[in-house]
Amino acid sequence: EQYQQSTHGKLHAQKDPNAPVCADCHGTHAALGKDNTQSATFPTNVPALCGSCHREKGKAAMRYKGTEHGIPENYLESIHGKGLLKSGLVVTAMCTSCHTAHEELPAADPASSVNPNNIAVTCGKCHKGVYEKYIRSVHAPGKAKTSEKLPVCNDCHSAHTIKRTDMNTFKFDIMNICGKCHVKIAQTYFDTFHGKVTNLGYTKTAKCHDCHGSHEILPVTDPHSSLSRENIITTCKKCHPTATRKFAGYLTHATHH
Repeated sequence: EQYQQSTHGKLHAQKDPNAPVCADCHGTHAALGKDNTQSATFPTNVPALCGSCHREKGKAAMRYKGTEHGIPENYLESIHGKGLLKSGLVVTAMCTSCHTAHEELPAADPASSVNPNNIAVTCGKCHKGVYEKYIRSVHAPGKAKTSEKLPVCNDCHSAHTIKRTDMNTFKFDIMNICGKCHVKIAQTYFDTFHGKVTNLGYTKTAKCHDCHGSHEILPVTDPHSSLSRENIITTCKKCHPTATRKFAGYLTHATHH
């Protein structure tokens, strides 16, 4: 029943010759359980299995109209791919962890596990602590009083090219990612000492997440916010141990005007 509702199942019902059926993934008479290392559905084998259709110019890729390319290859170089295939961590997210095994649906479908409204729950299956912080933040659905699209996991971390957050490339990329939504604030940040030094390539300078938090972002009026009157000195002290109340009055987003 799950398969019949999925994109794979619907294509099969339409007699599409490229639609995968049970035997394409599980085999025929030599079918093995997913816990058997020789099985095509064993975690370390799943990327190659899905990639056989979803690689560039593969059966599925020929139908794909999205903007992402080289998905299987990008996954292999991501933190998830390296964890699974280079470190052998079979609990690491693989294709079916996010897209499910039998209910694959396009992200635009409200029932899809990777639909923007569902993706935080999907990622939260592994990243439970992060999810609990995120759902309390201003980015969580229904929290902010705005009609603008709110960011979800893949907006900041991407879907298939996820990097380690302690890598310099990620630290610099995140500034541009935040700036896509917070355009004016980003501009005033880059006018400040922090912003100018960041543009020179210095990674230890305070960036958005150092002050506002990564997943638990709250309004400054919230007592639990890292920038509330109660907490801002502690936040500044992470880099400036001798920070005082007066020091914390620094205009972080000052402009030349």
